[in-house]
Amino acid sequence: MASPEISVVITFFREGELLRETIESALAQSFDNREVVLVDNNADPLTRGIAQGYAERYPGTVRYVLEPIQGVAASKNRGLRESRGRFVAILDGDDLMAPDRLSLQREAFLGTPGASLVSTWYDRVSMDNKTVVRANVSETEPSIWFDTQEILRDLFPRGAGSGKGETLHFPLISTAFFERETALAAGGFENRFNPRWFEDIEFFLRMYARGEFVKVPRSLVRYRISSPEAMEIKKKQMDWVGLLRQRDLFFRILREHFDDRTPETEEIFRRLAGLWLRHESVNFLRYRTGRELGRRMLERAIRADSSSVDAWKMWGKTRLPQFLYPSLFWFGSWMEGPLPAGATRELVESVFLSARETA
Repeated sequence: MASPEISVVITFFREGELLRETIESALAQSFDNREVVLVDNNADPLTRGIAQGYAERYPGTVRYVLEPIQGVAASKNRGLRESRGRFVAILDGDDLMAPDRLSLQREAFLGTPGASLVSTWYDRVSMDNKTVVRANVSETEPSIWFDTQEILRDLFPRGAGSGKGETLHFPLISTAFFERETALAAGGFENRFNPRWFEDIEFFLRMYARGEFVKVPRSLVRYRISSPEAMEIKKKQMDWVGLLRQRDLFFRILREHFDDRTPETEEIFRRLAGLWLRHESVNFLRYRTGRELGRRMLERAIRADSSSVDAWKMWGKTRLPQFLYPSLFWFGSWMEGPLPAGATRELVESVFLSARETA
C-alpha cells in the first residue's frame, strides 16, 4: 500500500463521544491522500471503543495504536513514530478541523521555502460546539506566552536555516502542520514534560531553530473549551505548585538547548526569569500567608530584570495594606486556608535560575 502524504495524529484520553466528531472532521478533509492515526493514551472504555470502531470501519485510512506511557508528549511522539506521511497534522481528541485545513496548510508549506511549521487561526467554541465563544484567534494566548514569545525571539537566528525571530509564534497545537522527518530530527516532544503542560511550546522552539513558521490567516480549527470533567482531570494531575515546577522545568530544558553562556543569551534568560517570577508571584500573594514569599518572588524578578517597570510596580503594591491585594493584583478573592504543600521558601529560591546563579 502506498504511503499517504499527510498523517493526521489524534491523541485521546477521556473525550468520550466528542472523539467521534473529531475523527469525522479528519475523515471529511478535501485532501484525500491522508491517513488518521488514533493514539490511545490509556483511554476509558467508551473513548477507546469509539476509536477502535473507526479503525475497523476504515482499515485503509484509520489506524489505532496504544501508548501506555501516560502523557501528552509520549502520546504525540507515538503518533509521530507511527505516521507514514511526509507531513503530520496534529489534532487533539476533542478539537475539530475545517474540511480544507490539510489542503490549505499543505499549499502554504510547499509555497514557503525554508518553512518548518504551518499553523492557522482558530475559533474557540463551547464544549457542545454550538457556540463560538471567540472567532478568528490569531495571536499567541494567554498573554504570559505572548510576552515569553517576544523575549525568546531574540534567541534566533541560531545556525544555518534557522528562523530569524520575526515569524516565531506559539500556535494552538491542534493547528500545527509540519514535516515528519523534521520533527523527528528535532527530537519530537520532550517526554520529561509528561503528563502535560508546556511540551508544545518547547517543541515549537526546537522546530523554529530549523526554519520559519507560517500562519494561514483563516480559522481552520475549532478548539473546544474544556469540559468540567476534563478540567478536574487536569487539576488532579497538577496544581499550581506543580505548574510552577513544570514551568521551571521548561526554563531548564530551554537553557539546555539554547543557553550558550554568552552575554546576549544570559540577558535573554534573565529577562525571561524576571517575567515568570513576576507572573508566578501572584499565586503566593493570593494567600493571606503568602505575602512574604510573593514579595521575595518580586525581589528576585527585579534582580533578574531591573528594567521591568511592572515588577517594580508590583513590588511597591505589596507594601500597601494586605486587604487591598485582591484588587491590586487582580485575583478577585482570597484563596482560603494555608499555602499548599510545596509552596515554600526553598521553591521560591530555586526556580528560574540564571547561568550565573547556577555556576
